[in-house]
Amino acid sequence: MEISKLAENIGLDVEEFIEIFEIYIESTNNDLEELIAAINSGDSEKAHEKSHSIKGASGNLGMDELFELAKQIDDQARNNSLNGLDKLVQDFKKKYEDLIEEFNTARE
Repeated sequence: MEISKLAENIGLDVEEFIEIFEIYIESTNNDLEELIAAINSGDSEKAHEKSHSIKGASGNLGMDELFELAKQIDDQARNNSLNGLDKLVQDFKKKYEDLIEEFNTARE
């Protein structure tokens, strides 16, 4: 991950991007936990709400792969269909965790 390029793409300096990315990690962790709980309980409205939040935050930071996965989850949850979302959420979670690892490595 090239932090300076990501920051430049959205018009921030590196320090601002790092600060915002740390907030993104915290809020996405919370939203992801709530999304998984919503899917497990069959609450498509809550799943839509949480996936929509993740989608927006990912898109705002230029995280295109995560945005696309969150969009797929959001579109399906919005249509009251939770079937197969477990796999999409796991795919999102894996890419998200990889991104955090890359971010932490880039900061060292």
